[in-house]
Amino acid sequence: MVAVLLVLAAWPCLAQSSRASETEIEAAYLYNFGKFVTWPAQPEPFEICVLGKDPFGSVLDATVSGESIGTRRVAVARIANARDALACQVLFISDQEEGRLRAILTVVKNAGVLTVSDIPHFAERGGMIEFVQREGRIRFEVNLDAAQESKLSLSSELLKVAVRVVGKSAGEDRR
Repeated sequence: MVAVLLVLAAWPCLAQSSRASETEIEAAYLYNFGKFVTWPAQPEPFEICVLGKDPFGSVLDATVSGESIGTRRVAVARIANARDALACQVLFISDQEEGRLRAILTVVKNAGVLTVSDIPHFAERGGMIEFVQREGRIRFEVNLDAAQESKLSLSSELLKVAVRVVGKSAGEDRR
């Protein structure tokens, strides 16, 4: 499993010049994060949601087509408001939602929803996983406290691959 994340982390160096390849990598991460998180509830299907303007288009749908996490089929939903996110396991928050970020995170706090975004300083602002660019590659940072407050258990394998883990549970900031 870690090998999958490591390959995804290395893959961007092959084709980082276009936005399409970044989108493919982020879509693959969204799917693979589901394999490294334990949720308090196990609803069917395993839903990956996109809130706001969808940067993935059909790429995310193609990435998860026919896939499952454990015994649960993976589905994608585009949602318009934070309340709809309560049925999601993974929630990608579009950068166009930055002005509403605090309100969105308040709605899903403690709801067992893994929040992911590429909004700058997302992890420091209470989001759980932030996509960042490092050395021309798409990587991610983790806010361990935010995940634990929402009763999500992140695998140590996932944390090892993160470029940065923040929060008191992580010793404040582990790089």
